Amino acid sequence: MHTRNILTMAFLFCALQTFAQNNFTYSPEKPHAGDVITINYSDSKTRPAATSPNEKSSLTAIVYKLGSKGQTADDLSLKKTGDTYTATVKTDTSENFVFFSFSVDKNFDNNSNNGYWIQLYDGGQLKKGANLSLSHYYIGQGQKTGVEPNDDKALNFMEDEFKRDPEAKKTNLIPYTRLYMQVNKENGTELIQKEIESELKTGLEDENDYSTLQNLYALAKLPEQSKWISDLKKEKFPNGKWKINETINDFLKEKDLAKKEAMYDDISSKIKTNDDWKSLEPSMSYFQSALINAYYQNRDYKGMEAAIKKYDVKGSQLASFYNNAAWEIQGTDKDLDQAEKMSATAVDISKREWKNPTEKKPDYLPASQWEKSRASSYGMYADTYAMIQYKLGNYKKGFTYTEESAIKIAKGESADENNTYALLAEKVLSPKKYVPQLEKFVKDGKSTSEIKEILKRAYVKKHKSDKGYDDYLVALEKDSYMKMMADLKKGMLDESSPAFTLVDLKGNKINIADLKNKVVVVDFWATWCGPCKASFPGMQKMVTKYKDDPNVKFVFVDTWETVDQKEKNAADFIASKKYDFHVLMDNDSKVVEQFKVSGIPTKFVIDKNGIIRFKAIGFSGSDDKLVSELTAMIDMAKTM
Repeated sequence: MHTRNILTMAFLFCALQTFAQNNFTYSPEKPHAGDVITINYSDSKTRPAATSPNEKSSLTAIVYKLGSKGQTADDLSLKKTGDTYTATVKTDTSENFVFFSFSVDKNFDNNSNNGYWIQLYDGGQLKKGANLSLSHYYIGQGQKTGVEPNDDKALNFMEDEFKRDPEAKKTNLIPYTRLYMQVNKENGTELIQKEIESELKTGLEDENDYSTLQNLYALAKLPEQSKWISDLKKEKFPNGKWKINETINDFLKEKDLAKKEAMYDDISSKIKTNDDWKSLEPSMSYFQSALINAYYQNRDYKGMEAAIKKYDVKGSQLASFYNNAAWEIQGTDKDLDQAEKMSATAVDISKREWKNPTEKKPDYLPASQWEKSRASSYGMYADTYAMIQYKLGNYKKGFTYTEESAIKIAKGESADENNTYALLAEKVLSPKKYVPQLEKFVKDGKSTSEIKEILKRAYVKKHKSDKGYDDYLVALEKDSYMKMMADLKKGMLDESSPAFTLVDLKGNKINIADLKNKVVVVDFWATWCGPCKASFPGMQKMVTKYKDDPNVKFVFVDTWETVDQKEKNAADFIASKKYDFHVLMDNDSKVVEQFKVSGIPTKFVIDKNGIIRFKAIGFSGSDDKLVSELTAMIDMAKTM
């Protein structure tokens, strides 16, 4: 329903040697898996001299642990003596790596992008997997702590793991090869060829060997060879793992609801009775979600209710289904009574789970973040319910929920929830009461076009004219604009854009080199991506805004699609929404890899010299913010 873009700002630090953790110590010096570790963290040495944190702000610390059982996370209980914080961490014998998050008001101390971490030992040596876990930390796990991905470090630690444990390379060959190619583009093809020769020389014994070779050929951009090995694998292992994967993919792609439900029942039965399928048991809730989502996407609400009853869906999962369906329904302005019933159930369940949870805390979340997650879920569902009440004309009832959602829980940080608040506040409050809150939304950069229209109506009513409104609005936006510009300048990049050629929906080849001397906005998206689609009305505003500017070009790269007819799928979606977008097809996901995109939507602003100046990940929910930020990025890129 809604998307949230949580932005974090890394602290500034004095120069440190690589991997130095001068303000962070621990004992024992070489902790073993299963030991209790005592850590000491000095806050004052890392806090920027120019920062004067609010006295009420406190240091938040979280410990993450990786090992053979996956990831766990816990809040750290800190004891402060002077400027030093002390805590203890109990490790498990299955773990090999521990890392830490230290933050104040969402601002992370990332130790000059090295982070704070501890590798665990077994005897006098690093435990198996410790370097591999550290590699994963620099690939992306560290983002939880404010550490940006670093492929060079990730590759070095992965190769260190292979030196200590050669067998690890076999099970991690494909991610290693992919990572190597990102770091060493010129030598990547040579490495792949060597690995292919090695696999062939060693011989293909089991299904995994065939799959590895198949993937190596795919990475080498040799689709015919990859398909040949795939066909051989299927012939040699007719009931192998590939069959399971194909069954799952067929289920996910199936459009006929009756067939999809029958396929789900078959998958469920196999997971319960067939040992080869047992590993998929943790994914059952995902498969169930795919089935029930298909019903409400097709607006078959009776079928959805029947499936919910048949599979005894309860708790948070039921609340999520009902909320998503209710949001879809209210968007059509039809069947609002049906939407209200679903939404009311979602609100009731989520509030109970927020206040008195009955479900188990996920291992990967510390208790503090789990509580915030439950509150956030309730806030989203309450916002849905408030919007439905607005459309039903039950303004006072709706306002109670939107006030709790937008103000008390989200604290004015969610533009789309602020929008619901503004709609209802205008109906139930006097301008004297709601205008200051709406002004704050604008000042904080958390408003929408609709909020500004409501403010304008209040302004005109008070002044009997719209004269002076533009100046009033500019004054409100000044602070957020200045902060935005400062953040953009601080985050400006200086990286060469990857060279690429893609085909558009009309069959024309588009080479990025041909767009030199223009500012190019590259937007990576997919038709299944909710936040991507939510951002598109704002992106249409941008395309319209610059349609007569020959020096600015927008390209929308459709990637990571899983459907068979990718071009038709993309074209049908764009046509259905009447978007004026130039869509390029990244069917083999090559370009998205070149840009090192980890999630979509992700936008890049490239200057006329082919240099990436800005990168924007996600969507905040505010069209106004998107237009304002992207306009500033484009204008700044023009001056480069």
